[in-house]
Amino acid sequence: MVICHSISLEEMLFDSPINKRRKQMKFTKVLPGLVMVLILLATMVGCSPAATPEPAEPAAPAATKVPATEAPAAEEPEPAAKVYAYEDMVVGFLQTGSEGGWRAANSASFKETATQLGITLKFYDSQNDLAKQVAGFQQFIQDPEVNVIVMSPLEVTGWEQVLKDAKAAGKPVILSDRRIDGFEDLYVTFIGADFVEEGRKAGREMCKLLEGSESKNVWELVGNVGAAPAIDRGKGFRETAAECGIVVTNSQTANWSVVEGKQVTEAWLKASKDVQGIFGQNDEMAFGAIEALKEAGLVPAVDVKIISVDATAGAFQAMLDGTLNVTVECNPLLAPQVYEAALAALNGESLPKWIPSQESVFFMDDPSLKDIAAGRQY
Repeated sequence: MVICHSISLEEMLFDSPINKRRKQMKFTKVLPGLVMVLILLATMVGCSPAATPEPAEPAAPAATKVPATEAPAAEEPEPAAKVYAYEDMVVGFLQTGSEGGWRAANSASFKETATQLGITLKFYDSQNDLAKQVAGFQQFIQDPEVNVIVMSPLEVTGWEQVLKDAKAAGKPVILSDRRIDGFEDLYVTFIGADFVEEGRKAGREMCKLLEGSESKNVWELVGNVGAAPAIDRGKGFRETAAECGIVVTNSQTANWSVVEGKQVTEAWLKASKDVQGIFGQNDEMAFGAIEALKEAGLVPAVDVKIISVDATAGAFQAMLDGTLNVTVECNPLLAPQVYEAALAALNGESLPKWIPSQESVFFMDDPSLKDIAAGRQY
């Protein structure tokens, strides 16, 4: 018996090979599209922006720990500059020598004033020898106790090296009585007379004494060659003496000495007595001329007018005796001014390069001459 199973047309169609092939072809056609859709979806998901987080509140800055600054160490105050008093001064004083009354009075002024002020004074007598004076200067530079040097220089030149050495050693130098040529930056100050003006004063007074004289021949006794007073007094005398027609017919050094003043004048008198006036650049040389005139039979201050410079006690006595017409003062009592300047220099004070001394002129015919002489200190 044959059993027949009936199959519907739909089933037959669905299950048919052709239908299967169609299904396969349809799937094959759909598959690429599905793949593209999946890829597109994946891309969209990947490109979607991530949620932006709200910005966080900025964190408060951490407190910066400032290292403790150490207070700067207090600077050590500079030691105050020493203020010198007279008692602190050790003065090395270079004197020229002891050629006469003026120099004796000058030396006494330095010694006595030092004692009064409490100054330690180291006194050096150069004995009118330049080499010895330079050697003494070097000694004071090397002496550790001496803190200031005072000098009356014998000559106007020859001082550059020792002045440089003194400056390098920190020792101020004061010039007393006599100047030097140049090097003002190497010494503090010069305290003393205007020697040129002293000569001018002597020239003016000689003109007055020889007024009306037919001849006006004058002889000049000069101090040591190279000394400032000798150079300057001679210069000043000629300036004013020439104005009245005075002619200097003889001029020679007599080294500030009575003896040499006499010897030079004697030699001139032997050659000629045609002289109306004698100018002694210091008192001592004039005293020598007075003696020579007397011995030659001439009357000093009458036959031959005589003028000197210094105005020492001996000059006042000669005027009182009537043998000297005029003396021009050169004050030897310089120590108070010198010590005052030295103290100022040690304390760093500025000083002028020249501090002049005050001086006068004295006359034989002054009615007050005796009283003036009595009140003099030298």
